[in-house]
Amino acid sequence: MSLWRVPRGTGALQSLVGAAGRLFPGNIGKTRLAAATVSSLTLLANLPQIGNAERTPAWLLASFMAIVFMVTALVLTSLLRRAPWWDSFTLPLLIVIGGSGLRDPLTTVTLALAVTLTLSLYGPMWLWAARTLGSFVAVPAAVAISPMSLGRRMAWDSAAMINMIAPLTLMALMMRGIYLALRHQESVSARDAVLARTGSRMISMTDVESVRRTGIEAAREIVRLTPGVAFVVLRRGPAGLYVHNAAGLPDEVLGVAVPETVVADPQLIAAFTGRFRHWRIETVSDDLHSLVGGIKPVQRDIADAFWLISHQVILGETACRSHAELDYQANHDDLTGLPTRAKFFKELREALRLGPPGTVALLQIDLDDFKQVNDTYGHAGGDDLLVELAGRIGQAGGAGALAARLGGDEFALLLTGLTHSGAAQQVASERCAALSEPVTLGSAAVRVGASIGIALADVGLTPDELTRRADIAMYAAKVRGKHQVERFDPARHQDRGGDRLQHA
Repeated sequence: MSLWRVPRGTGALQSLVGAAGRLFPGNIGKTRLAAATVSSLTLLANLPQIGNAERTPAWLLASFMAIVFMVTALVLTSLLRRAPWWDSFTLPLLIVIGGSGLRDPLTTVTLALAVTLTLSLYGPMWLWAARTLGSFVAVPAAVAISPMSLGRRMAWDSAAMINMIAPLTLMALMMRGIYLALRHQESVSARDAVLARTGSRMISMTDVESVRRTGIEAAREIVRLTPGVAFVVLRRGPAGLYVHNAAGLPDEVLGVAVPETVVADPQLIAAFTGRFRHWRIETVSDDLHSLVGGIKPVQRDIADAFWLISHQVILGETACRSHAELDYQANHDDLTGLPTRAKFFKELREALRLGPPGTVALLQIDLDDFKQVNDTYGHAGGDDLLVELAGRIGQAGGAGALAARLGGDEFALLLTGLTHSGAAQQVASERCAALSEPVTLGSAAVRVGASIGIALADVGLTPDELTRRADIAMYAAKVRGKHQVERFDPARHQDRGGDRLQHA
């Protein structure tokens, strides 16, 4: 059970604990709160002890205020979550003033210990060492100012004073060790959270670039959690290795070419990365390498976090390619490579939803006399013919066109972005002529044609109705003698009962 959990029925206390949790998040925050509370109470408990007989009333008042200021400093430090560097000078001075006013100056040890315990949870090592040393020096200084201790004189350099240093040092080291362990734990937890979140996001991605973008965002987040490190992805291009992506470095390094020798000696990349002098490398393949660098030597667990991101990206890329391959197989004809009926009509519905009236057209294309080719040259010859003619259909209409094989020798062509009413007729006429060109099957030149029906999209027209109109127009072209193009006209084309066409 959590030490910070409050039993039910204590609503006010629950609210208080909740507010404290928000002000002091995480295990470090809770530990800082506990240390500040205990230290402040310890300091306040010494206020009744002020009354050293050798000190003047003004000095005693100063001692009282010094202890109050120490409590205030610890509380502010906890609320602001940082301790300013000048505490290394001001707090030892306050310890000296406050301790020298106590009836027993040796009790200054408790003041120094209270301050040291709280400030051990803040700042870099050098600043912690300076604060700790200043607090320790303040104890003999206070005794030197007020050597009278409970009726007996105490020398500041006596054995009793020296013996006080060992437990003070031990307590300071223990508190600092707790802080470093908690900070490492929170850093690891934060990195693990980033990695877990990144993996979850990549699972649903089907685009390689999205996977790579998510990977580098995760790397940048870990850089923010671990200042002083950088991450570089090297890929191989036509001219050799180059910086494909980076985190913790300026954008200017992107695209910079690096020598092949970096693979064998990663420290050479320091020439391109400035202050980051220590590098680790993981070779994923001959064409892909990831490097982690630091101002100081990079710890293994930090490097492993970046390596894991690299592997997440690789797995994500593989999954995207597999998904794209499966999607292609499911939505494209095995023989011609054109989209299937299902994919085509999905695109048709989207085109009708987004395209303004008059800018979308559907062409229904049916090859003429294809059965004779199958009967003469066999199914293999017929397949070769379909592949060739499918390529000709797919070349039509430019970027705003989508061709599909609907089945057998039936094809469709979706045109979007049309700029005038005759554009679809022009494309259809060009395709009709192209499909009439001979196709070489073995040693023979085979000529087939196509009947093409055109239907233009209009306001409120559904995909089914547009398809029906294009189908009617295509059969009208066949009735006219095949190898023809017919555009649907409501005034001339009607669908009567079970007849596919009534041509006027």
